[in-house]
Amino acid sequence: MAASKDKNNLKDNNPCWKGYEPVGMKEKDGKEVPNCVPNENSTKSSSKKKS
Repeated sequence: MAASKDKNNLKDNNPCWKGYEPVGMKEKDGKEVPNCVPNENSTKSSSKKKS
């Protein structure tokens, strides 16, 4: 139950940059840090491939 509580806490406090959202935790340099990924609806010019 602690994991779901942490997820809610991350979204409330949003430790990520503008345009990014926390999706779980990851380990970096031996510490648990939020895994920040770009928001789907805020990607303005995502890499579009020309055919």
